[in-house]
Amino acid sequence: MTILAACLAALALVLAISVPRLLREANFRSRSPWAAMLLWQAIALAGGVSMVGAPMVYGLGPFGDSVPAAASKVLGLMAAADFAALTDLGVHPGHIFALCLSVLLGGHLLLTLLLTYIRVLGQRRRHRDVVRLLSTPVDGNQAATLGRHLNLSAELGDAHVLEHEAPLAYCLPGRTNAGSVTVLSRGLLNQLSEAELGAVVAHEKTHLQQRHHFLTMAFEAWYRALPWLPTTRHGRAAVTELTEMLADDGALRAHTRGDLLRALALSTAGPDHQDVLRGRTQTVEESRAAAAAEIAGGDETGADSTSGDATESTLITTARLRRLLAPPAPLSRPALGGVIGIAAALVLVPAAALLLGA
Repeated sequence: MTILAACLAALALVLAISVPRLLREANFRSRSPWAAMLLWQAIALAGGVSMVGAPMVYGLGPFGDSVPAAASKVLGLMAAADFAALTDLGVHPGHIFALCLSVLLGGHLLLTLLLTYIRVLGQRRRHRDVVRLLSTPVDGNQAATLGRHLNLSAELGDAHVLEHEAPLAYCLPGRTNAGSVTVLSRGLLNQLSEAELGAVVAHEKTHLQQRHHFLTMAFEAWYRALPWLPTTRHGRAAVTELTEMLADDGALRAHTRGDLLRALALSTAGPDHQDVLRGRTQTVEESRAAAAAEIAGGDETGADSTSGDATESTLITTARLRRLLAPPAPLSRPALGGVIGIAAALVLVPAAALLLGA
């Protein structure tokens, strides 16, 4: 059991420090975002199991050769109040401390996840109330105000138009897709063509259909529980970026790359760039050139920003634009098989080790 505890501690250390730094620079994340997402989920699960399991295995070492058998023996001794047996088993304060550390760490992770879930639900509820108070619902009686955009209302479901000139589109997830709210700003409706608006709507629908909010919430909770670990910081940023790439892929199934590219460039460009990006006579190549200019501006903005959130958002937008401008080749089947195999091993090996013992 001591060797197993050392192996789990080493795995937790590698997944917490070394692997995230390598993975954040890997270019395959833009080639197959779903594979990168799968790998990050495996890293989070394996890291949590190893981090909690290492002290637990060490603390249970004197009680048995596997975690289930040792835990059963501990429960039996506690029920019988036979504390004298601890001396006979060679239990010392280090074992007790390790067990307490494991319980506290596991409880901290679970409690943080629960509190994050409750907090996010409350924020979404308040945000939904504010949106419904300050916006105009999209319905069949708004043909005069929405014009050519009205035929998209069936796709939007519970959609609202926010009377603001800034180009803006986002979704507020509900417990079901029917309870979700999609918010579009008046500036977005005025600036985008019908095809471009359709691409934006498809992007938001993909977020809802693939339940990306659960992924981002889980990694947000992971970060809040252990903000000092590189893996939680890099994991949160990576999952946010990957969900946007997956939503782009969902939009591209029904819309052209040029429409999505122009919509993204227009919605992120500043006032000085919007006249250039808005040209209706642009070809796809011209749109890509305009977006490339926007990328350069985005890099400068990100470098000068003093806000971590603003910088992260800029970097994500830049990565999305680059991916749309020059679509990378998807991973080959052998490479995908390797990523899936690594993810499966990360999840199954620590779990099997805990159940079967050394």
